[in-house]
Amino acid sequence: MFKPFDKGVESHAIHDLTLENQEDCVSIYGNLQLTKDQAGLAAAKVLQAFLNELVGILEATADLPEHTARQDEQEIDNPFL
Repeated sequence: MFKPFDKGVESHAIHDLTLENQEDCVSIYGNLQLTKDQAGLAAAKVLQAFLNELVGILEATADLPEHTARQDEQEIDNPFL
């Protein structure tokens, strides 16, 4: 697992849920079904540990701005069509 907001080009998957790291943003997307079994518990603990670390980093950041301006991602035409 990567450290949130560090280095910027890493990703990690928990089943079909992707955690993607950037220096100013962490994106979480996909699908994760937490089943009521040992596998679900293990996946939930991995997600919990990551989110706890992310929250800890945000809380420890002294100069945390109210909002970070980010450029919208722009769609480009598919050159293969």
